[in-house]
Amino acid sequence: MATAIGTGTLFSPASSGPLFSYAKALMQFANTPLTDPWHHDQWLYIRKNIGEWQGWFRQFSPMAVWQRDTPSVLTLAEDRPNEHMTLVLKRSPAGEPTQTMERDLGYPGAAPYICFFPTGAFSQGAMQRRPWSSFGAEFSLLSDHRRMRLVQLYNGTANGDHNLEYVTLIPEYRVPHWAHRPAAPETLPLEINSLLGSWHGETVYFPATMAPPQVTTSHWQAHMSGEEVVISDTLLADAPQERRFKPLDHHRWQAVDHPKQYWLLPHGVSCTVCPQLPRDQTVQLEICWYLAPHQRQRLVRHYDAQGNWLGTGLALETRNAQS
Repeated sequence: MATAIGTGTLFSPASSGPLFSYAKALMQFANTPLTDPWHHDQWLYIRKNIGEWQGWFRQFSPMAVWQRDTPSVLTLAEDRPNEHMTLVLKRSPAGEPTQTMERDLGYPGAAPYICFFPTGAFSQGAMQRRPWSSFGAEFSLLSDHRRMRLVQLYNGTANGDHNLEYVTLIPEYRVPHWAHRPAAPETLPLEINSLLGSWHGETVYFPATMAPPQVTTSHWQAHMSGEEVVISDTLLADAPQERRFKPLDHHRWQAVDHPKQYWLLPHGVSCTVCPQLPRDQTVQLEICWYLAPHQRQRLVRHYDAQGNWLGTGLALETRNAQS
């Protein structure tokens, strides 16, 4: 299947679904053998996305300012079992004809370019950052019959730096299974208090080399220190990595020693972006979806200082009751 980072055309809350389904998912990495995760299992993971998904493409500027909403319908069907799927995306910009795009996907998928996880989550993106070239990533998290996708796109410069062009958030609902699809997208952004506390869970990490995935535990903490928020994360490191963020406004937090920002978006979503991404800068691009006050999912893409994609991790986490 051809990639389409700029439009988020591949697959792609606060969930009111039963909590037991999340608890079951939280333990699946350890309890489910990853026997063939880069080949046959990819097709099984892709199947979790089959159906008709209705939602919106919600575009935000590099300053995290909402710009427009475009209604969308995405359909994924397995028209030849174990051989072929067809994806059809229809977007309906206000005052314009409906835009239709179709993609083909053959067995077993397009790994490692599009990497699917046991939950049905997936990510795709640039394999390497290069001067002049655009750079970006798409993320998709799935919970029952809701899905949250996010696209980041950057413009390249001659000296190898990259500048954020836009972020698109794509909340979607699988019909007819989800009976409570809202008539309009949410407007209130996530609040910083939703992040605070001690989070722990299980992570499956797919290396870019297509080596066997690694299953580990994750530990993530956030607390306020004056007006700053201090975040410590072990997802892609052996020891906790701590970073401090200062508020720019009510939904953007800037790292004091790194170009990374935390954005707080509607639909219970946070993400990390780098409005100006210097050459030779390591970076982790992330989406986090807060399904309930003490439940969340995270997808993180990791790039080294040479701009090489190293791998992608999916974490399913819960917050300690004391937090």
